[in-house]
Amino acid sequence: MRVLLIAAANALDGGGEKHVADLLRRLPSAGVHVALAAPAGGDLGELAVSLGVPAFDAPIRRGFSARAMRRLRETIARLAPDVVHAHGSRAAAFARVADPRARERVVYTLHGIHADQAGSRVRQPVILGIERLLRSRTARFVTVSRANADKGARLRLLDPRRTIVVHNGIRYPQPVAEPGRLRAEIGVDVRKPLVLSIGRFDEPKDQVTLLRAWDHARRTRPDAVLTLIGSGEMEATLREVASSARLGDSVRFLRPRADLAPAYTDADIFALSSRWEGLPYVVLEAMAYGLPVVSTGVDGIPEAVIDGETGLLVPARDPRALGDALALLLATPHERERMGIAGRARVLAEFSLDRMVEQLLGVYREVTRTRGV
Repeated sequence: MRVLLIAAANALDGGGEKHVADLLRRLPSAGVHVALAAPAGGDLGELAVSLGVPAFDAPIRRGFSARAMRRLRETIARLAPDVVHAHGSRAAAFARVADPRARERVVYTLHGIHADQAGSRVRQPVILGIERLLRSRTARFVTVSRANADKGARLRLLDPRRTIVVHNGIRYPQPVAEPGRLRAEIGVDVRKPLVLSIGRFDEPKDQVTLLRAWDHARRTRPDAVLTLIGSGEMEATLREVASSARLGDSVRFLRPRADLAPAYTDADIFALSSRWEGLPYVVLEAMAYGLPVVSTGVDGIPEAVIDGETGLLVPARDPRALGDALALLLATPHERERMGIAGRARVLAEFSLDRMVEQLLGVYREVTRTRGV
């Protein structure tokens, strides 16, 4: 079986790109001849080369480009894949226009649905219209959560009869050889509770709400520290919010890093304040490291985090509710431990990388079987 993976980004700081990276690593061992089409340069391309996977430049990062469309069409014609697996709306739009046989072999994974929320009110209906127009040129739709499958059907972005839910899956982590590395880096004593949040500093992640929640939550444990790992266009705003609230050393900003294991290992609680999501890898990773999760209960998050069992879920854009939930776990170490143990067990049982890959292989087989390949 020949599968061409298409991505519109080439870094590994987003969930969709992490997903593609895992497929690059795992599909060859399942007997799949895999290739990658993505913008040149960056992490995905380097990973493909290191794995011996053919990688092709697809300059589809932003905007419409006739040149990019022509190049992708030529790549598809050259490889003659059995399955064209596009990740995210931009990659799927290019794939479904470029491939003359899109209806037979394009698999479109929606890693989150926010076309009705992101961007201007002028842009939103345009994007929705394009998605609806291209719906018929799709062999199968894959969503990473049931919530996204339901939303996609409601917005008429996908065909429920050709849709399957495949939850994100992760490799079960190995223990860190030297715990305490992150705490040493930021100068936080092991006796102080450490709350961790990881994500791009942008509007959908809504760390402004998290900082306002922290102003309330830390009154329970004044020695507690919140560490935000990320970067993005909202960083200056977030630093100003922290400064205005006089959060001082109780908040630490750290740059993104490839190895997040020391951060998960040293933290006591994981926090996420997103307005919308698909099914975030960071939540699954935090649970795998035994962290209770305090998060907004948006989109696919409740399919991983069981409220009151593996963490606490609150409404989006509600600093008081988020602050109360954080305060509760800061004050109750035994609850943190109980939820962390339950979360780790849940990820091991329900969200393994092996299960994700096998389910996607099932989608590929169904597509090729339908076409008689």
